[in-house]
Amino acid sequence: MLNQLAFERLTALAADNGQAGTEVAMTVVGPLSPDRTQHQRDVRKELQEKSVTATLSELVNDVLLRACDCQATDIHFDPQENGLRVRYRIDGQLQDILFIEPAMATPVVSRLKIMSNLNIVERRHSQDGRITIQHHSHPRDLRLATFPTTFGEKIVIRIHEVLTDAQDFTHLGMEHEQAETLDRLITQPYGAVLVAGPVGAGKTSTLYNCLERINSPMKNIMTIEDPIEHRIPGVNQAQITPGEMGFSEGLRAMLRQDPDVIMIGEIRDDETARIGIRAALTGVLVFSTLHGSDAPSTISNLYNFGIPGYQLSSSLLAIVSQRLIRKVCPYCRVSYTAGEKELTALELDPAEHGDLKLHRGLGCPACFQTGYLGRTGIYEIMVVGDELRDLIFQQIPKDVLRRVAMDLGMRTLKHSAIHKILEGVTTLEEAYRIISF
Repeated sequence: MLNQLAFERLTALAADNGQAGTEVAMTVVGPLSPDRTQHQRDVRKELQEKSVTATLSELVNDVLLRACDCQATDIHFDPQENGLRVRYRIDGQLQDILFIEPAMATPVVSRLKIMSNLNIVERRHSQDGRITIQHHSHPRDLRLATFPTTFGEKIVIRIHEVLTDAQDFTHLGMEHEQAETLDRLITQPYGAVLVAGPVGAGKTSTLYNCLERINSPMKNIMTIEDPIEHRIPGVNQAQITPGEMGFSEGLRAMLRQDPDVIMIGEIRDDETARIGIRAALTGVLVFSTLHGSDAPSTISNLYNFGIPGYQLSSSLLAIVSQRLIRKVCPYCRVSYTAGEKELTALELDPAEHGDLKLHRGLGCPACFQTGYLGRTGIYEIMVVGDELRDLIFQQIPKDVLRRVAMDLGMRTLKHSAIHKILEGVTTLEEAYRIISF
């Protein structure tokens, strides 16, 4: 049976979505899983008990391991006036996990700095470090950064996901047609494939999957990154060194190493953009990321980097724009009948789809009462064919590029999100949070 909180959430959701005099019927799709529920419920309780009874090293290790268990992407240690607050970022949202008393706060920070080979005496300047831990017999790389605040040093630890063997792009969230398109593009002998999106959109994971799928002893694959998030056997990976070797310097040196494929962690400046695009013109397959709201807007960003249209039109193979969107929690998942406003937002005729069922999560201990558990990707792939090459050559505005690309069959981020909503993977509210409708 659902607990009292679930019934309260059910009533609230019905009130929010129902119209005057209308009841919104919801059906529980799957029961709560006692194992998962207990596992998540005990995270806060167990760590709070550990903060009192465990040794310093045991407490720190448990905080790191439990974050991996919860599939957190980041751990935040926030110094407060009366102690140290610990939060996990799960599915893109920060969750309070533990509060450490003042007597243990400074020792915990020092222990983390020792584990990452940082200077524990230096507290006035930020430092970066790295920790490797064993989680279920698998190594996990953690990237640590400190920052001085009023009440002490704040530490954020980024947990790099485990890189598994190469899989089909559909496991990232791509639709089959999109996956087939990207598979075809990454086997081209030269050109540039750029992945665009905001910070935390999963761009680097997409690039690593591309490299995994084309990795071969017959190819010289090289990367320049900041930092190296995953180590791939057979790939020559380099990390930039501030003040010594940046992206542009490293990229010039890489091009003298007879590469077949290069991956640039991020295009951050004009010079890196120019060198990367020229490399794509001279017989190298180039992968990189950059910030952009969607695929056509990324072309405008490259213009702003000083790349002329004639070079872009000749070098670009495709631009992939992506976002990570939260999935409905399977342990508190319910179905309900979509309202008229929701059908309109989904570009459906209310008269024809009045009985459409959508899904959402009520909120349960398994998902920290959010209604969401796990994330998947939504994608927009703009393949640069002959028609778009002509427009890019003329440096036509992005709005025209978008219309032409859509006429040629490009599925936008919005339509990818709608597809996920209709499949019951996510909700309209989550889509509104991630992209503009």
